[in-house]
Amino acid sequence: MELRWDINRRKLHDLLDRRSLDALLLVGEPNITYATGIREPTGAMLLTRSCGDYLLTSVLDYNRMLLSAPKDVAVKAFYRREGEATVGTAAVPKNDLVQGGLEDAIKGLLGSCNAKSIGVDASWASYSLSGLISSLGAQDVSDEISKVRAVKDDWELEAISASIDAAEAAFREAIDLLDSSPSEKEVEAAFHASLMRRGAWGESFPTIVAFYDHTALPHHTPTTTRLQHPGPVLVDFGANMFGYASDTTRTLWHGVGGSEFVKLVELVAEAQDAAIDVIGPGVEARSPDLASRKVLAREGLDRFYNHGLGHGVGVEVHERPYLAPASKDVLEPGMVVTVEPGFYIPGVHGVRVEDMVLVTNKGARLMTRLSRIVM
Repeated sequence: MELRWDINRRKLHDLLDRRSLDALLLVGEPNITYATGIREPTGAMLLTRSCGDYLLTSVLDYNRMLLSAPKDVAVKAFYRREGEATVGTAAVPKNDLVQGGLEDAIKGLLGSCNAKSIGVDASWASYSLSGLISSLGAQDVSDEISKVRAVKDDWELEAISASIDAAEAAFREAIDLLDSSPSEKEVEAAFHASLMRRGAWGESFPTIVAFYDHTALPHHTPTTTRLQHPGPVLVDFGANMFGYASDTTRTLWHGVGGSEFVKLVELVAEAQDAAIDVIGPGVEARSPDLASRKVLAREGLDRFYNHGLGHGVGVEVHERPYLAPASKDVLEPGMVVTVEPGFYIPGVHGVRVEDMVLVTNKGARLMTRLSRIVM
């Protein structure tokens, strides 16, 4: 597949034009990845109207960033600390070395580009940069950037599909361990190892593996608890491929019995279906959430449904739009969202079924291929 980070930068440049800005300062790692495809970027990025695009990174990371950066993005190195002007700078060409630290580098480039009006992803700004941003009179365009990122191009959908494929294959490998009485941590490790063999950047978030009553903890951290007798198992998993995330959850019963528990999984899958049926362009993002709750309310389980229905997925595993009861987002074609109803009864068990869905011009298309009822 062809990775088109230039398309993402073009979208951000369109934002510059719409807001009549001379430059856009990106300090959030996800936004820099979105613009460049660099894994774990450091420093900051400047997109300018008149003199090109720049990555500003430390001397330490200069060559890593240079190797990863798009050819039409200039990479500059700054000193991480005051007084390091002569420390280890031989690996950086003099014309790519910016005097001073990150703040000085940003101010210097803005000055050389005669950039007066500046936008910034202020929601990602560190405390140390907040003073600089204030002194520049920069406009916070974080909300606009999140809207740009929310609608995916075809190449982004391919990257997300590749992430889903890798995660599903790794999940199948991991649950093959269940017959050997593994610990939650061992299943997590098997999933991660499988992902890395498949060329993933890694997990898109810390994998959740929960046995027995741990399934009632929505964000459970895997432990040494072993699967030594029949009971419920919940695995919430995702991959990061080419900088794009996936996010899926499956709940199953392992071992003999469990017919009543499987009926609960089927009920949650029905709630998911009800939500997906509502998804489409122009739909308020809270509407699918409400539809899923009505299904669980039939059995009184909506009382234990303590999170929103879902969220957007892209270069971050949680991004706009948010499918939640109070959400003000409106769904658009090209958005990729999770649909993950669930309920969690403390000390007993929990059930969550999560899939990824693409909002289309006509409604919704399921992107996940894994069966929802895992036997």
